Formats: sequence, C-alpha cells, structure tokens
Amino acid sequence: MKTDVLQLYESTLTMHRLWWDLREIAHGKLLSDIIKDIPTLEYVFVGGTSPPDEYKKDSLALIYKRLLGTSVKLREYYFLKSHGKEPKTLCNVEVTKIILYIDHIRELLERVLTHARNLGLVEERDIQDAIKNSRDNAKKILTKPESVVEEFVKLLSRALNLTVNYNEYTRFIWYLRKIPKKYMKEYYPELLKPEVFRFIQEFLGLREYIVPRVDDPEIADLYTIYSFDYAVEAGEVTIDGMYIFPQYYLTGGLPQVASTNLPYKTIGGCLCRVNELVWGLFKHNKSELELIVKGDVPNPFEEWQKVVRNVEFRFYSSLKYPESYEDLSMLDEVLPAIFVGKAELVKSKHDHKLLVIWRW
Repeated sequence: MKTDVLQLYESTLTMHRLWWDLREIAHGKLLSDIIKDIPTLEYVFVGGTSPPDEYKKDSLALIYKRLLGTSVKLREYYFLKSHGKEPKTLCNVEVTKIILYIDHIRELLERVLTHARNLGLVEERDIQDAIKNSRDNAKKILTKPESVVEEFVKLLSRALNLTVNYNEYTRFIWYLRKIPKKYMKEYYPELLKPEVFRFIQEFLGLREYIVPRVDDPEIADLYTIYSFDYAVEAGEVTIDGMYIFPQYYLTGGLPQVASTNLPYKTIGGCLCRVNELVWGLFKHNKSELELIVKGDVPNPFEEWQKVVRNVEFRFYSSLKYPESYEDLSMLDEVLPAIFVGKAELVKSKHDHKLLVIWRW
C-alpha cells in the first residue's frame, strides 16, 4: 500500500493533473495569449515541428498530442510566424484514450487507499503527501515540458510493478478473485484459519459467490467459490452493468460508454480491475507508448499468458449453476483456467447459468 499502490496513485494523479491544467490554461484560447504567462507552453504545442504542418518523429509536440491531446493548427501558426505576427491560433486539449486509462486507474487506486486508510494500513498524511507531490510535479512539467517523458515512463514502470506479472501481492489477490475452498486448502492453507480468513474478508472484501446446491455438505463446502465484487454479473453485452464486449473488457478494454461510476468498491475488486487496466494500457496504446519507451513496448498481458501456458483445463462457454455432482464435475474441469485468469466465471443475469468468458 505505502509503496506500490501509493506510488502509482501519485503518478496517475500527476498525469491527470497535468492534462487538467493544460485544459484549463490552454483549451479554446490563443497560443499567443497563453505563452505570455507561461512561455514554455509553446514547446508543448509546436516543439519539434516544422512548416507547414509537419510533426517530426519523436518531437515533443507529437508526444503531447498523442498522450495528452494537445494541438494547434500548425499551418496557421507557421504562416503567422513567417509574417512576424503573434501566433494567434487556437489551442486544443482533448481527452485521449491514455488519459481515460489513467483516470480509471487513479479512481480505483483512490478507493483502495481510502479503504487502507480506514483499516490503518496507510495514514491520511501519506495520501495528502501524494496529492501535494502530484501538484508540484505537474507544475514542474509545465515549466519544463520535456520532463513529461521521464514522468510518463515512471508511471509506466510503476504500473508494470503493480501487475500480477511482477507483484506477489497482486498475484495473490488475483488468484483469490474466483477461488473455491478446494484451492484454498491446496495453495493457501493458512487462509482456512478463522482469524486469517476474517482478516482477508475484511481487508480485500472476499465473499461467498457460488454455493453448490448438493446434498453432501463436505463437497458443497469444497466447491463453494469466493469472490470480490469483481465482474460479478453479466448479460449479453454488459459486465457489471457497463456496455462492453466482455472479452475486450476483461483484457483491459475500456467501456464503450465512459463511466464515472466504476462498479468496484472492495480492495480486491479494485486491484483486480487495475491489473486488467494496466494490461490494456500497454496492449491498446502501443503506438502512443512507442513515442516515449526505448526499445520494445512491454505487453504484460502476453507475458502473463506465457507464465500460465501449461495449465490444463477443459473449454466450456457456459455451465449450469451447480445443483448436481455432474454440474460440479464440469465446473471442476474449468477451475484451473479460472484460477490463473485465462477464463472468468461470471453469473448470467438472464438465466440460471454461469458464463465462462475466455481472455485468450
């Protein structure tokens, strides 16, 4: 909480605040006016460009345009400059897909830290320090625009370090995302101690999700599945009530309709979704990230597939809610894939089924 989560929260706040500051300062205003107060902003909009309207490869203006949505009409700018006139051309600061990713991650981490503060795992001053640092960082970038690359790379590094690929705590939470009591006994026997299980329930939000309706109480207990408030209900085109193609959503895709009311409220649910969003940040924004990443852009989603490629499972697209031993047998065959995240088990809204949505 105090390192990985808090650091990424600070980085997402920095970038979102930078975008917001640029929007407030520049959007819909003349470049000639805004550079009177902050001369360095000229580099944000035209740094590394050339007449009549060329963005050079790796130019600062192109980085800002692709990542933070800033732009001016370059032809207009260079025409006025060629006549010795002030660059009276309107500035635009639009929302980019990367900013949407950053904002989703920021909101979920904020919820995690609020819970952690209430549980005494972080202090309010830790959160306030991160907020203050983000303000200071954004101001520094405005006066030194080229430093945006360093700050963005820092955000990406911190995001990678929080994924299931590299973080043992995230990996533990990811495995608990849809876990039967049978797997707790096999992989995490300490969890079965009542005081430990109560703590995990309180801390991460783990709750009963699927309780088999069979006669044998021991088997019913073994196959009782626990989950956070994570992708808990699905219809034909929604997960958690958001209009989305499920497989795209579960590999880090953003909802087709921008949502300011993200459904996850527990620490476990929020961090599982953050993991997917970091996967999506790298997977769905490769061309943008190539502007600032030296070498190949990482793909943590593909890397995770390689880590768990030897898991054996049966393929099903849907299962009956377990009310017989035959149902449980079929569920048992797909549980290994669900455990590692190759598939997701989601209740159907419309009938008495469990949907098995495959990530790959």
